Amino acid sequence: MLLGCAGMSVVALLVQVIALEHTQLALLIYPAAFLCSVSLLALVRRRRLQLAGSVFLIFLWAAITLGALTYGGIRSPSAGGHILIVIIATLLFSGRLVLMFVALSLATLAGILAVEELGYLPERLTPDTPEVAFIAHFIHLFSAGFFLYLAVKNLQDARQRAREGASKAAELLREATAAKNYADNILASMAESLIVLDPRGTIVTVNKASLDLLGYTPELLLGKNFTLVLPDFGALATDAEPPVGAHEPVERSYRNAEGRPVPVLFSHARLPEAQGERGGSVCVASDITQLKHAENSLREAKQIAEEASLAKSRFLANMSHELRTPLNAVIGYAEMLLEEAEERQIASSADEVRKIQFAGKHLLGLISDILDLSKIEAGRMDIHLETFDVADMIDTVLGTVGPMIAKNGNQISISCPPSIGFVHADLTKIRQILLNLLSNAAKFTDKGSIRLSVSRLLQGGTQTIQFLIADTGIGMTQGQVTQLFQAFSQGDSSTSRRYGGTGLGLAITKAFADMLGGTIEVQSKLGAGTVFVVRLPFVNPRDLSGSKRSTALPPEIADAARAAAARAGLIAARPGGEGPPRGA
Repeated sequence: MLLGCAGMSVVALLVQVIALEHTQLALLIYPAAFLCSVSLLALVRRRRLQLAGSVFLIFLWAAITLGALTYGGIRSPSAGGHILIVIIATLLFSGRLVLMFVALSLATLAGILAVEELGYLPERLTPDTPEVAFIAHFIHLFSAGFFLYLAVKNLQDARQRAREGASKAAELLREATAAKNYADNILASMAESLIVLDPRGTIVTVNKASLDLLGYTPELLLGKNFTLVLPDFGALATDAEPPVGAHEPVERSYRNAEGRPVPVLFSHARLPEAQGERGGSVCVASDITQLKHAENSLREAKQIAEEASLAKSRFLANMSHELRTPLNAVIGYAEMLLEEAEERQIASSADEVRKIQFAGKHLLGLISDILDLSKIEAGRMDIHLETFDVADMIDTVLGTVGPMIAKNGNQISISCPPSIGFVHADLTKIRQILLNLLSNAAKFTDKGSIRLSVSRLLQGGTQTIQFLIADTGIGMTQGQVTQLFQAFSQGDSSTSRRYGGTGLGLAITKAFADMLGGTIEVQSKLGAGTVFVVRLPFVNPRDLSGSKRSTALPPEIADAARAAAARAGLIAARPGGEGPPRGA
């Protein structure tokens, strides 16, 4: 529009200069109009539209008023130019500004009329000729036509934009409706309860699962405070300031329409802010009523099972004397019969009695394992601490397990440095641990080698004694290793059928190691053998009694132990009294 005004100023100036002789006013008005249009165009480019339009209309009003006063007064063709002010104001502004410029134009016309009636009109600056009138009407018609063209064009453009906007709005409405229906379908199909709150904690949205869970209708929930559903809402810090995004759900209790509590797994998260305002929060809950019932049932079943297991363990522990005494009597009588058969040289009877004796001892061992495990489960297994020589204990263990090792054609090597000396611990349980592990190694190794190593370690400022038992036997798979220390469990049914056993030995070994404050580890590879490592706390008797007792084994005890082991066929004499290894 401003470019059009500048162009019209140039055209009007040329027409008036060429057609008229008196061009003083034209040379004053039209260049000024041109410069004003350029200046206003600069304001428009700076986005000062309302200021530029107002200045432009004031300048146009001044030019029209000046033309009317200097050429014909109220009858001047210039007076009709006030219609341009109204048209342009309508195009540029709305509301009060349009009314202001309409009132200004009417007041100006009234003022020109008053001046003319009072005889104060200034002298004409242009002659009253048909040519001047023609040019004035030409300029007015051209300007009016130009601005009317702009107005119609703007109206057409606005109408087209309105149509396009309506089409886009309809498309957006369809998309929004589809999105809302999609979201509503998701909410309706959710199995979890979903409740949306505004920043004040008022319920604004609920899904079908919430209504089914609580037994409410939407009218009874919407607009109510969330404490109607969750009475203790606000008790937790996350209730007042919920975190953004998902967080760990917690157990809470909803209250249904009948006033009964409904246990739920509750999660509360803050919604994103919209236009600087808090967006409220969303509460998601899962009904865990059945889960709580199942949990209570499992807890009751667990308690019953534990009570039954404890009763069984107490029964077996109390039956220790009743079970062992008759069996020891059978074994004792078998030994007496065996001695009498040997004295009478009745070979056939002696063989039968040996079978009875072996079966009785085997049964006594099984009963002892079961009773030990029962005592452990019943909490009746005590720890008896005493000071003993580790080397003597190992020789005793070898004397017991030696026949089993030799039976399968195995060789054993012992590594026990004399510096280990004495230890203050439970001799019976440590000896039982080694017996169980060496018996297993002997049972599952055929014509192989077994190694027992004893050492002292310093771990984290604490001294420990370590027993390592390694064999070259059948080994185990990783799955068998994971269930190794479970009571009554063996590698598989074929192992149980071939090698026998109840699967209690290692369970008791693990329990003894735990009771003594130690650990037991195992590494095994199928077909390559197994390694057990037992670590127990090492308590030096010197730290208890202050004794200066030598850690070396007394010569007479060492000689007797080596002689006993040699008679058992387990070890060979060590040259020069040197330490390990002991080998067969």
